[in-house]
Amino acid sequence: MDPLFGWRGLSLDVARSFFGVLDVELVLDLMASLKLNVMHLHLSDDQGWRIEVPGWPQLTELSGPTAVDGNPGGHFGRADWDRLVAHAHRLGIAVVPEIDVPGHVNAALHAVPGLNPTGVAAPPYGGIDVGFSTLSPAAAEIGRFLQEVLGYACELSGGWVHIGGDESHAIGHDDYLSMVKQAVAIVHRRGCRVVAWQEAAEALEPGDIVQVWDERLDFGQVRAAAERGVRVLLSPATRVYLDQKYHEAFPLGLSWAGTFDLREAFEWDPFEIVADIERDSVIGIEACLWTETIRSTHDLTMMLLPRLAAVAEIAWRGSGVGRWDSFVNDVTALSRGWDARRIAWYRSPGIDWAGPDPIR
Repeated sequence: MDPLFGWRGLSLDVARSFFGVLDVELVLDLMASLKLNVMHLHLSDDQGWRIEVPGWPQLTELSGPTAVDGNPGGHFGRADWDRLVAHAHRLGIAVVPEIDVPGHVNAALHAVPGLNPTGVAAPPYGGIDVGFSTLSPAAAEIGRFLQEVLGYACELSGGWVHIGGDESHAIGHDDYLSMVKQAVAIVHRRGCRVVAWQEAAEALEPGDIVQVWDERLDFGQVRAAAERGVRVLLSPATRVYLDQKYHEAFPLGLSWAGTFDLREAFEWDPFEIVADIERDSVIGIEACLWTETIRSTHDLTMMLLPRLAAVAEIAWRGSGVGRWDSFVNDVTALSRGWDARRIAWYRSPGIDWAGPDPIR
């Protein structure tokens, strides 16, 4: 049986909390076992900068060591990146780097004073608020920064570059749109296509991808983008944001999009997320794991599993409505492999999982 969607992905945030090569390779292995084929790595945010960029050593020297809550950071050198990409390619997985602009940029503003219109570096940030930082067209180094950093991201990716575009609340709409269009043009000139969050839909061109995440926002620009040939990638937070808690008392995760367990991650129809667009406009589904509360490999896999299996099944076959009993059989079989590898995962209630929980 061929998959319904060609893009079956997972976005992993290594900017809030850093996860190194071994952890990312473990996640890639889990993805391959579930027939997922795109890893989207969120490499920059307010809390840290995670990839070396030629000509900009201060990005990782000053904002590589920082992370959420003052935790240890880290970053990938080019050799690390090449190792990850090679491992991913052996598994049939493409790697898409994300450099988020023009918001979520405090780590860059901390490392490069010339990205601030005042010429004064921003202090480091270890909290979890969003929307307060922005690049500015008035900054002295903004043009060179966008050209060289996004150009290098194209070199790293070989095809797709994610430019972010979300939660840019600290910049006016005209400046926002101008900067996103500038970023789109840079990526296109380097021979790559663009992925961006739904707020940037207006700036995208045919062949690019708009990633839908926030069902609270108006989808008018997403529909308009789809009509002109932009593809739609579905990441509805209420279903596939795997950093959201399983239940209110769960010790990891957030709950701004609500809480949802395994069954809620499975029983939904992707074509009901954005009404009134052609089905052929939807390129795929991508789960997301943001790491504001994630600190360890244990935390990472505990939040991914078993819900990532539900997302993978929807990405392969479509709506999970009416297919719960069959999926339970499949995910129970998968869980035995997780136990054999002593991988931590959450034993969602309502399922007769095989054997006692070996991981606490």
